[in-house]
Amino acid sequence: MTELTIPTVKQIPWVELANQILLDIKKIQSYYGEPITAIYVDNLLRTMQTLRDRSPYEPYTEVFMALHDALAASNRWLDYKPHQYQGVYDVITTFINSQLANEDVEKAILALEELGFDTLPFGVGFIDLENDD
Repeated sequence: MTELTIPTVKQIPWVELANQILLDIKKIQSYYGEPITAIYVDNLLRTMQTLRDRSPYEPYTEVFMALHDALAASNRWLDYKPHQYQGVYDVITTFINSQLANEDVEKAILALEELGFDTLPFGVGFIDLENDD
């Protein structure tokens, strides 16, 4: 009987993916306003999705997915300016080499919000039926 062998798939550590994210953010900042920026944004969003798929329970993933949503919703990546991308780069580099607690995740996401990124773009609006005039 022939033994079935399954090829070994190399797992890319989340830090390697985070470094790719940082590189793409720098490229987006550098090429702001040029058509090639869309290629770097596409790569950035795909890398964030890969990170989510491979490390869904890492605290860092929550921060990256908040950024993902802020960029992907209605192509809002077009609305953000180079200084905001630099701010994202700074936020990520401050936490990338440390252990994040839940409180740190919240602080990182709030820092993104303070930079002007809408990290909850898929919110639901409610109608107040009691005060409907």
